[in-house]
Amino acid sequence: MGYVKEHWKYLTGAGGYPGIDFLRALAVMLVAVYHFQMLPMGWIGVDIFFVISGFLIGGIILDKVKAGNFDFVDFYKKRALRILPIYYFIMLLCFVFKAGGVFDFAGIKSILSGMLFLQTTGPYFFPGFFTVNDAYIPGGSWSLVIEEMFYLVAPLAIVLLSFISGKRLWFIIAALVVAFISGIATRIAMTSGFMPDDSSWHFASFIQFHSRYDELVIGVLAAAYLRFARDVKAQSAWWIAAALTLIFLFLMYIFGKPEFLAKPFLMTRDTIWLPTLLGAIGACLVLGIYWMPLQAKPIVFLARLSYPLYLVHIFFLEMTNRYSQVGILKWMLDAFTHHGRSMVLIAVCVFLSYLVSLLVEYPFIRMYKTKKAPAAADQKAEVVAA
Repeated sequence: MGYVKEHWKYLTGAGGYPGIDFLRALAVMLVAVYHFQMLPMGWIGVDIFFVISGFLIGGIILDKVKAGNFDFVDFYKKRALRILPIYYFIMLLCFVFKAGGVFDFAGIKSILSGMLFLQTTGPYFFPGFFTVNDAYIPGGSWSLVIEEMFYLVAPLAIVLLSFISGKRLWFIIAALVVAFISGIATRIAMTSGFMPDDSSWHFASFIQFHSRYDELVIGVLAAAYLRFARDVKAQSAWWIAAALTLIFLFLMYIFGKPEFLAKPFLMTRDTIWLPTLLGAIGACLVLGIYWMPLQAKPIVFLARLSYPLYLVHIFFLEMTNRYSQVGILKWMLDAFTHHGRSMVLIAVCVFLSYLVSLLVEYPFIRMYKTKKAPAAADQKAEVVAA
């Protein structure tokens, strides 16, 4: 019982950035209701996640580099303990239930690709070698590929920039601005030979690291600006107004392209600039509400469960779609409206995510939690990033 209580305290304990907890909970619910076909544009929750990751992880790196105690081994160890256990657990479930336990050569290649986070980058850059069977791969894990690449690149880049600049934050901010703007140029370069109706647009310029890194960069930029400006909290109204303006522009665009509401993978040239817009929206939201006392326990609970819930709900949806004509699922299909059934299934996913967090995630999180309290600046970000 002591362990269960400790885990519950972790799930409901407010972090140093209460507004970020709200954004995290909002992002995962947007993605969930999108996949359960309740909100066509809910896929933007992934874009919010990218900005949040950049903000939190970038902030941790910036603080530790400034203090002169950044440790690459410690950083990668914590990221591995945070990400890999649940990810590999869902991969195991995919192997058993989606792939039927088939362990042939193609399956081994797919499993190794997934374990090394090469399920999207591999087929893109080496299509002749990588043939990945999606049955072995957790649904939605393309975003984790981008996150893992960010974890590899961000510490090296920030440490290098700090060394070159003599830890001058304004120089780092300027470099981050250039990196963010370069996202559009990168996507143009990577798709320069594509025809407008080429089906590779989405795969090449929307779900690869080179197609979304600017959303993570602007999160780091927001973290750097928070540490550079004197009173960002006093600017909240301006940042929120900017976010609302950009959201309005996005809504005008998306409702003007109704075919993209339900099928964003149909986008072609729009993918060149859309991540830039969505990244800017996320950064404005982060800077506008990071401090707001949005610490109701349901919000914090969903925020802490966001990672397991992201993977669990997609796997659960795949299973329920496969067995929709069996037992209680068939009864629900007949007895409930689509939205009613989806709400019940999302509630089940939240409960399953709690169990996964309790039994799979938290034992590894405990490994890098020490009794020695980190510095205040680090603690703010690490509590939320955990």
